[in-house]
Amino acid sequence: MGIAGVAETIVRFTENILTEDHGDVTDVLRRLEAAGMQQAVEAHPAHRTTA
Repeated sequence: MGIAGVAETIVRFTENILTEDHGDVTDVLRRLEAAGMQQAVEAHPAHRTTA
């Protein structure tokens, strides 16, 4: 995924967060943290497979 793909994903994710009904800010922050951790794991060189 290139820079444009990452940016598009962030925009879509943010739109979803801002338009959903959330109980509180803590829930939103936890979801953002989880998404960031998932992206970090996926981007880590050890996570990549070699062909």
